[in-house]
Amino acid sequence: MSNSTIDAMFARRSVRAYTGEKVDDATIDLLAKTALAAPSGNNSQPVHVIVVQNKALIEEAERAIIAYFVKKGETAVVERIESRNNKIFYDAPVSFFLAVRNNAHTDTGIAAENVSIAATALGLGSIILGLPNVIFNDPETASYWKGKLGFPEGFEFGLAVAVGRAADTGKPHDIDPQKISYIR
Repeated sequence: MSNSTIDAMFARRSVRAYTGEKVDDATIDLLAKTALAAPSGNNSQPVHVIVVQNKALIEEAERAIIAYFVKKGETAVVERIESRNNKIFYDAPVSFFLAVRNNAHTDTGIAAENVSIAATALGLGSIILGLPNVIFNDPETASYWKGKLGFPEGFEFGLAVAVGRAADTGKPHDIDPQKISYIR
C-alpha cells in the first residue's frame, strides 16, 4: 500500500552532508508549523520553535559543544566529532531548536519527528540532534545559550533538527522485523 506520509517515514534518514542551498522562507515556516502541529500530553503544547539560519551562530554552538566534551575529558565523543570535520549541524542551512517546558521531552521528540518527516516529504534531508543539550544544560553556558537563542522563560532545550538539501546519497536504515512482537 502506498501512502505519501508512510513513504516519507521509510525514506527518512539522518543526513550528515548538505549542499548549502538555502531553504526558502515559506518551506521553513511550514516546517516550523509542523513541529507545533505535533500532539502533546493533555494538549499542553509545551514546545517553542526557534529557527536559526545564522551560520556563524551555529558554528559558535558547534565550538562550544566540542569545548564542553574536551573539558569533560570525553575523548571518544571528541574523536567522533573530529572525524566528522568538527560538525554537529553538518552545515545545514537551517536548524530548528525545540525548546520545551515542564520537562515534556516526549512531546519534543514527537515535534522533532514531525519536522524530520515533513522535510523528507518536501524533498529535504534532516537530522535530529540531541548533542547540543550539553551547552544548554551546563551551568557555565546555559544562560548564555538560552539568551543567545531567545528561549522563553521556563523553557529548556529539547532537541534540534538540522534541515537542508541532502548532499549525500545514503539510504534509510534497514527495518528488522524481529524487533516486532505480536500479542493476539
